[in-house]
Amino acid sequence: MASDEGKLFIGGLSFDTNEQNLEQLFSPYGDIAEVVVVKDRETQRSRGFGFITYRRPEDAKDAMRAMNGEVSGGQSFLAAL
Repeated sequence: MASDEGKLFIGGLSFDTNEQNLEQLFSPYGDIAEVVVVKDRETQRSRGFGFITYRRPEDAKDAMRAMNGEVSGGQSFLAAL
């Protein structure tokens, strides 16, 4: 498996989002290998985007179809491979 297979870009995150919140929202779609919320170096707050890597690329595709454009907790997600 290539390193980017199963990896989703997730945009539209609130500045309060952390890895645990993001994993909880996306875990129903499959087994997650890694969750990264990109943070500002100075404030350590979310920059509004992150990445989720699923162990199976098919799960990433399912999550993308299910969550792209969905709204949860005031966040409207952009999910892309």
